[in-house]
Amino acid sequence: MNRRRILDFIRNDFQFYIFIIFTIALPFTKEYLPHVTFAWVVSATFSARKIRKDLYKSIYLLYFPVIFYLLNLIGLFYTKHIDIGLFDLEKKLSIFFIPLVVVFITDKVRINHRVILKVFVFTNFIVSIVCLAYAFKQSIGVNELGNYYFESSHWPTVTEGFGFIKLINYRYSNFSHSFLSLFQHPSYFSAFILFSIAIIIYLFKTTQRKKIGYLSLIGYFTIFIWLLGSRAAYVTYLISFLGFSFFIVFKYKKYWIAFTVLGIGIFISIMVLSNRQFSKNINETGAVIEGSSLNKDSDIRLWLWKSGYEVFKDHFWFGVGTGDADEKMNEKYRTYDLTLAKEHNYNTHNQYLDVAVKLGLVGLVILIGWLIFTIYITIKKKQFLFFYFILIIAINFFFEAFLNSIAGISFFTFFYSLLYSVYNIDTKKEIV
Repeated sequence: MNRRRILDFIRNDFQFYIFIIFTIALPFTKEYLPHVTFAWVVSATFSARKIRKDLYKSIYLLYFPVIFYLLNLIGLFYTKHIDIGLFDLEKKLSIFFIPLVVVFITDKVRINHRVILKVFVFTNFIVSIVCLAYAFKQSIGVNELGNYYFESSHWPTVTEGFGFIKLINYRYSNFSHSFLSLFQHPSYFSAFILFSIAIIIYLFKTTQRKKIGYLSLIGYFTIFIWLLGSRAAYVTYLISFLGFSFFIVFKYKKYWIAFTVLGIGIFISIMVLSNRQFSKNINETGAVIEGSSLNKDSDIRLWLWKSGYEVFKDHFWFGVGTGDADEKMNEKYRTYDLTLAKEHNYNTHNQYLDVAVKLGLVGLVILIGWLIFTIYITIKKKQFLFFYFILIIAINFFFEAFLNSIAGISFFTFFYSLLYSVYNIDTKKEIV
């Protein structure tokens, strides 16, 4: 009897608890994520059973991760640095296993998917509170008289006379960017927070209770995104906020909402554009588009993009291979005297360029095709949460080589698998 219960737990319940553990681990840790990801994949094999093919209406969406991974594997055959290529394949291995997890996902996971989503939101809330508490602790000092004082600047002597907002926008405060984000890179943590907002909106639409609490949490997360200062998060927030708000206006014909939306949108835009780095990037990008050249004072990210684009042009069709991107990028860094980029072995900081450099036009077409087809399906089936998730991913791909980091890969593979399974299998019940 005990043995039967154990087997029943392993086949039906084990995967659900691994999903819960994954959502808790994702915002909190990078070090142990590979182990949790391994357990996540194993949970699918434990729950293996006969596959009901009739449930998977968009099965071709599961072909893309396999094709994408196989292209990276093929890229290993024409690369010089096999060891680097193998390490890259190891990091991306969970992408290959997306179809396995999806087809063997349990009913308990699908039925209780809202619990999993709520745990992710709650975990991000707790992590953000911990980050703020640490920032506050770092800002408390004791003067020569033994009196406590509050100084939020990380470099008080350099930023004398700066107000709190200016410190945030310059990323000089203990409450900003990498000084605030303790556990993950600010770009990745911002993506987690943005998706948490999308989850809250989804829960808001499917419940009659806790609406004031949900709205308050959206406001709190919005402020926290501003503190983190991620440019990708700013762009995603503005696009999604304005798009979703005007959708509500035109759908429900409540035009008084339009003035509220416009006011909030202007306020958010001012806050975003007041960010020195973001404003500087916009001006420099505009100048480059108009024909100006980059200079030594230009943002390093633009130089990385320029270098990556030139490597891509030189290896247009199939790229340099899975393991040679670092070497080719470093050659460009030497050409342009980008000492900082060479010392830190920077990648392109753009997932599209990263794929183009490694796998050429072929790989880039597969990646973009994957995103476009997924967006098409989510719009067609009115799957708001899945759509917003892909939007976050697609925009972040412009600013980070998202699939080169454990945090980025884990976030992408986990929620892609979960959302595909939940919304694609039981479409009629899950449309919101």
